[in-house]
Amino acid sequence: MAAIRTNLEKSAVLRRKLADLPLRPGCYLYRDEKGNLLYVGKAKVLRNRVKSYFQQKRLDAKTRRLVARIWDLEFIVCETELEALILENNLIKEHFPPFNILLRDDKSYPYVKLTWKEAFPKAFVTRKVRKDGSLYFGPFFPASTAYRAVELVYRFFQIRDCDIEIDGKRGRACLKYQLHRCTAPCIAAVSQEAYREQAKEARLFLEGKRDELKARLEAAMWKAAEAAAFEQAAQHRDALQQVDAWFTRQKAASADLEDTDIYGSALLDGQACVHRLLLRDGRMVGRQEYLLDEVEVFDGEVLAQVLQRVYSTEPPPSRLLVETEPANGPLLCDWLTGLRGTRVRIRVPQKGEKVDLLAMAQENARMALERKFEPARLNEAVLEGLQAFLGLSHLPRRIECFDISHGQGREVVASCVVFTDGLPDKARYRRFKMTVQENDDFANMREAVQRRYRRLQAESQDYPSLVLIDGGLGQLHAAQAALEELGLAQLELASLAKKEELVFRPGLAAPLKIPKSSPVLQLLQRIRDEAHRFAVTYHRALRAKRTLQTELTQIPGIGPATAKKLLQAFGSATGVRAATGEALTEAIGPAATKRVLAWSLGPSNSQ
Repeated sequence: MAAIRTNLEKSAVLRRKLADLPLRPGCYLYRDEKGNLLYVGKAKVLRNRVKSYFQQKRLDAKTRRLVARIWDLEFIVCETELEALILENNLIKEHFPPFNILLRDDKSYPYVKLTWKEAFPKAFVTRKVRKDGSLYFGPFFPASTAYRAVELVYRFFQIRDCDIEIDGKRGRACLKYQLHRCTAPCIAAVSQEAYREQAKEARLFLEGKRDELKARLEAAMWKAAEAAAFEQAAQHRDALQQVDAWFTRQKAASADLEDTDIYGSALLDGQACVHRLLLRDGRMVGRQEYLLDEVEVFDGEVLAQVLQRVYSTEPPPSRLLVETEPANGPLLCDWLTGLRGTRVRIRVPQKGEKVDLLAMAQENARMALERKFEPARLNEAVLEGLQAFLGLSHLPRRIECFDISHGQGREVVASCVVFTDGLPDKARYRRFKMTVQENDDFANMREAVQRRYRRLQAESQDYPSLVLIDGGLGQLHAAQAALEELGLAQLELASLAKKEELVFRPGLAAPLKIPKSSPVLQLLQRIRDEAHRFAVTYHRALRAKRTLQTELTQIPGIGPATAKKLLQAFGSATGVRAATGEALTEAIGPAATKRVLAWSLGPSNSQ
């Protein structure tokens, strides 16, 4: 309350606006001292709702933080509360205020996109949903079912997946036409009307409308048979069988054929997960998880905001099953009905199969939160075990690991990977090209460690809790010498030798042997292997660049600059050989093109 009073005292403008609030429905917008939008809300009576923020004695933590930052407010008067609800959603979608509930997907599951606005629609898998007039189906869980669904669309409905412009003037169709995976609108082998019928069947399949799709396929099969088009009839027959097999695998969640979304929630450590099950024609066709931050109680107010966010981007089904009555339920139903065009009902199930479905959604939400938090708890326990095993003074929250990679002393590189709280911190990864290209792992390790921590010293950055070296005693001593030279002998240091997975520590006479089944050893191995992978990847890239440039610079009259242009344009020496004269001329000019063509057509390259 002290923060609230201070805020009011600072802003005479805010006090005046609070006094002038109308007794009308509308939206209110809170802004901070810099004019940034903090929160958008709607109210049946603006004066009562807005003043309640500053008059209530018991506010949750999130609202207290919001009120402490409010410096100014704006309001927009509406004719009805429904208009205010619609306006609130539009403003939130446009501005994304930080104190409004913003749904975050727990995972980015794939969708199948059907480009319905195009004259000849195509289908493919995507993880991004946009307002582009296309139809999106999903999300699919597991992800493999999305690719399987698209494969069936190609096989049985022969929808294209290419990006070429369809004008019917192409000289010949691609191989998919021969394989009966596309009806080739690119060469006008199918009319636009006939292709749209294919697309309609694919849409019915992706929407889960099995009965309507089966009726269309069966009619098409008999029509083709009567016309003696037996190959086409066989395709329709196979599609019918595959449709039955596909929908049989989908869980039949309800005998009730009404389209329904079911919402269950769970709370853990101030975070909420909302699990949404999608039933279409009585079958479960998808699911979605949303994570909400800073939620103390999942009540009707929070649920109402979740429903507003979800259906502001997609049409609602005719029925919603929820665990508690949402705030302003009748108003919310009116808004959803306006979006759908037909009546939408929100129900709290009391008995029977619908209660079981709600329990399934709640259980999935609970498990999703446990999955989110469990790795962090597990990593904490493993780090505590590592601290005890190595005798470290602090919990090794940040571990940096070094490895060396080279090919017989050429392209010598080092890697430094960083793990924070047991997880890769890839933004902090670093790689080094050694100044002396020698087959001397000890000298190279010393240089890499020196360069890394000299840089941290110069930039006054924090040091890691543990420096891990890939190697045995020799590499450990090299790293130790580098740290001592920099005055950083206090840093914790260890090395992991590959052959017997022994851990060496400075000052210990004998290496430490960790049981192979221990999560502590598995963490060290994972970090060491990641450092090795990062180093090898860099080494191979440098080696490939040298090899390719050497081959191209052997072409008479082609120097390093032209070879670099060729690599940028064609990717490899093989690509250069296959390039046309026109493409080469565009990349390197006519004079150099003659030399490259003479080389690519020479006796040594023509075999």
